[in-house]
Amino acid sequence: MKRKPLTTLAAADIGREMGVRGLIVHRDPADRALWQVVTPGRCETHEPMDEKAWRAFLAASGWIDRPARYDAGHGRKVTVPEDPSGEDALAEALRANLSPQAVAVIAAYLQPVRTMDEQVLRELQWFSDVLTATVGGDDELNRLCEEVGL
Repeated sequence: MKRKPLTTLAAADIGREMGVRGLIVHRDPADRALWQVVTPGRCETHEPMDEKAWRAFLAASGWIDRPARYDAGHGRKVTVPEDPSGEDALAEALRANLSPQAVAVIAAYLQPVRTMDEQVLRELQWFSDVLTATVGGDDELNRLCEEVGL
């Protein structure tokens, strides 16, 4: 069974929902059976697509401008950094603003923290792991903590 193609309006709405900035979808003036898909700096002609094909096309197009988001629970949507782990930018910021000793002390103080919220515990564990990796691992963390008298 062949799927019914989207209207140009529905295709444009889906594209904007997915984060394609400046997207215009209309009938191609030379061949009204085709779509003309316009984004800033690009204009392409395509066969009309059903929703599944259109979403797959947009996902692979490189046009999606909005960073990915995930549901963090309790109705909160969180933007995913360009580095999916977020660790490179965070480690760079830590190195630029804190001494290795300060990073080690923060990581050491986070390790005994306990809370009733499992999500918060996972987030603290992730942050502690990033801090530990930033200073060079567990052995270096221990050495730095000893160095400052912790």
